[in-house]
Amino acid sequence: MHRSVFFVLVFSVVLGTGIVFSSHHWFTVWVGLELNTLSIVPILCGSFSPRNVESSVKYFLIQSVSAAVILNVVVIQAWLYSSWSISQPLGGYTSLLMTFAIGLKLGLFPCHYWFPDVIQGVGFLQGLALSTWQKLAPFVVLANVVDSLEVSVLACLGMLSVLVGGWGGLNQTQVRKVLAFSSIAHMGWICSTVGYSLSGGCVMLLVYVIINSGVFLLAGEYDLKSLSHVGRLSYFNYGGAVCLALGVLSLGGLPPLFGFSIKFVSLSCLVASGSFLLAGVLVLGSLLSLFFYLRVAFNSMLVLFPQHSMVIFGWRSLSSNPKGVTTLRGFTLSLSVGLSLFGLCCFPVLFSFL
Repeated sequence: MHRSVFFVLVFSVVLGTGIVFSSHHWFTVWVGLELNTLSIVPILCGSFSPRNVESSVKYFLIQSVSAAVILNVVVIQAWLYSSWSISQPLGGYTSLLMTFAIGLKLGLFPCHYWFPDVIQGVGFLQGLALSTWQKLAPFVVLANVVDSLEVSVLACLGMLSVLVGGWGGLNQTQVRKVLAFSSIAHMGWICSTVGYSLSGGCVMLLVYVIINSGVFLLAGEYDLKSLSHVGRLSYFNYGGAVCLALGVLSLGGLPPLFGFSIKFVSLSCLVASGSFLLAGVLVLGSLLSLFFYLRVAFNSMLVLFPQHSMVIFGWRSLSSNPKGVTTLRGFTLSLSVGLSLFGLCCFPVLFSFL
């Protein structure tokens, strides 16, 4: 793909998300979502390999179905209330349809099946965009209509997403699939909280984007496709192995690390609203996720993953950039890793938004 075409597509993706952020009319929200989807699809299949094209087609079909459901909800709202305003409360039937459409875009249970396959079929940078940036526009739509949705339904979907995300990642050996199921579990935490505290859900999403960006960029920098590759990382770059282990443990919510703020904010909001059962189930679901987080951390630093002695690891291509040259990717990697490891120092600032 030519560089100018790539920059135009990236600008269109950012523009589509910006339209959703600034819109108060349902039609412009739908236009922003469609512009975002149509612009990200050529980026996903940039290498034109069969696996990339398959994942791009899956992503396009899922996003098209969800956008069509949103458009149907908008038409029903305009027919019943003669209003295209996004602030118009949804009815009982339309609120369920909107919950289904947003859950399909965010990868919530039972609409999560497409997300691990799509993440596995694209590169690390594309997977980073799908698991972070592409979640922003649907989350803004969810934040605008959350007062009209059934909080119990949204909380149940989030709770089941945490359980499915933890259970599905237990026997995975591919790093991208592990991160995909981790994303499903984290979106379950966020959506379970946003019905009770919108500001708490926004803080949790911000923290998740920072931590997940660091882990994805580290895995993409060292081309860690499977846990066997992770197990060989400490042999040639011990600093990268330490940062990866701490980043993964931060995703798991280890208290000294920045990821602990996600669990703390969610549990504080749920306990304050009296949802003790939901908080307990979320904690039990996070224990499942903690198992494969610890497995990735152990493989990166402490133990060697079971593998054949003839496994070839492409470490020679890691030093292609000249030493001392600062790139945008390197700066973003350093910033996201630094914040994910030491960002708990700014936790009082984040908690002040609640």
